[in-house]
Amino acid sequence: MKESLLTDVFSQAILFLVLSAIIIPLLRSVKIPIALGYLLTGIALGPYGIGTLSNSIPALSYITLQDTTHVKMLAEFGIILLLFIIGLEITPRRLWQMRDLVFGLGGLQVLISAAIIGTIAYYWGNNIQVSVLLGLSLALSSTAIVIQWLHEQKLFVTPMGRTTFSILLLQDLAVIPILFLLTIFTADSGENIGTFLSISLAKMIITVFAMYFLGKKILKPVFIFANRHGGAEVFMALSLLVIVTTASIAHLAGLSMALGAFIAGLLLSDTEYRHEISSLIVPFKSMLLGIFFISFGMGINLHFLAEKPIWLLLSVIGLMSIKAAVIYTLCRFWKQSNAISLESAILLSQAGEFGLLVTGSALALGFMEQNVGQFMLLTIGITMIATPIIAPLARKIGARLETKHAENNHDLIASDEEKKQHVAIFGFGRVGQSVAEILTHEGLEIHGFDKNADHVKQARAKSVPVYYGDASKKATIEAAQLDKALCAVITIDDPQITIKIVRLIRARHTKIPLIVRSYDQAITDKLNEYEYVYIIPEHIFISLKLSEKILQSCGYQEEETFRALQSLHEHITPTPSKASTAG
Repeated sequence: MKESLLTDVFSQAILFLVLSAIIIPLLRSVKIPIALGYLLTGIALGPYGIGTLSNSIPALSYITLQDTTHVKMLAEFGIILLLFIIGLEITPRRLWQMRDLVFGLGGLQVLISAAIIGTIAYYWGNNIQVSVLLGLSLALSSTAIVIQWLHEQKLFVTPMGRTTFSILLLQDLAVIPILFLLTIFTADSGENIGTFLSISLAKMIITVFAMYFLGKKILKPVFIFANRHGGAEVFMALSLLVIVTTASIAHLAGLSMALGAFIAGLLLSDTEYRHEISSLIVPFKSMLLGIFFISFGMGINLHFLAEKPIWLLLSVIGLMSIKAAVIYTLCRFWKQSNAISLESAILLSQAGEFGLLVTGSALALGFMEQNVGQFMLLTIGITMIATPIIAPLARKIGARLETKHAENNHDLIASDEEKKQHVAIFGFGRVGQSVAEILTHEGLEIHGFDKNADHVKQARAKSVPVYYGDASKKATIEAAQLDKALCAVITIDDPQITIKIVRLIRARHTKIPLIVRSYDQAITDKLNEYEYVYIIPEHIFISLKLSEKILQSCGYQEEETFRALQSLHEHITPTPSKASTAG
């Protein structure tokens, strides 16, 4: 029996790995979002897809996903990691800067959308609790699909991208109280619901505050110790341990495990290790979140599509229309342009992964009727499938309105200015710190990165925003947000790593100016191959400074010293290539 179960689990694991390694990249190559690709794969290979043919064609059983019990735990862990990453990215400073859009616009969007959708659900025959859950969960959009679209289209730093992200950010925050509400609705509370609610709320407040304040005292010293005395595997193990521990504590307190992971993310969001932790956890999150979408795709009964196609179509159109109308109206009320309001409204009109989570959980707990749950799962799935079709349409409409109306010319200029907000410095040793001190004194914002924990600690002690991260890794380059930077400065004294960093940056950002510290002539020659790279050869400047002092000591006058140094500079400075001086 145990061997059969082990073989079953092993075969399912192999199938999931095959799906991740082969089918999903194929879907991505035709511009289908990863989350949607996993959902479609789950529907197609699930028991209601080709699984219905496995009895008549036995060979299909080898590629059919029949049993969801083996993947539910991994799927739940994917949501836990997603909430951890969300918490990691929500720094108090970021929230404060966007507070009006996040809490004002985003908060009203969730409340108004939930009220309208919940009211319709109630008049359709659902009880109050189910209606409230449906209203709140369907008011949320798909973070996974929309964020990927914004990144692919390079819209993240535009006014539209900022507005859309603000609404998504509040929706992600709203997941926590929604999951808490689901726990209350589905718990065996006895007769006194008021007492049960008070106890649950008190437990949540005590647990959250205890985890937060204890974590503030413990986590940072532990990560510093792990960074100094352990390798990358220790850092990864510690990150996963923090997530599992906080999720388990929340679960023991009768709360959602996702809430515990979210708190863990918040605890680490304001530390110098947030970008490094994110780069380690994101691959796990992406894979396990994919399993989450597959598991829900497996649970979607396609027979409902054949039985109620008209009602499903009307439900999809109605849901997307309600959300789009609410978002457009609120955006206009928040003085967003017509182009931004319309594009954001269309882009966020679908339901998302948290709608799948809440509906699926309510079904599993018997809180929601099977026919209602299946209908809503299909509705959510179809709106997500429709997003890649309507997103390009939203972009075309937005672009046309931007060029058509003179008021949006200001938005275009503002968009270009918003891309240039800070200077990224890779390498925060003596040179990097000196450069940062001068730039900070001039009022420029700094984003610094160094893989030496002592350098990071020294800089942060002076309130300079420096993070632990290896600049030769793609994740660190992405964390530097170079699409919004004035320029990037590389002060690392290792020639090979410097060249690798320049290659990584140029692979994604072709025109951002790079000011690079050159260690010797060999690296100078190699860097001359790249455009918009301004090379500072340290050996030449040291030679010139030394020569100046020597000549002055030998009795040279200021004018004679200047002529000699000018001649020396022309002699020892290589003629820059066209590439290095471009722009």
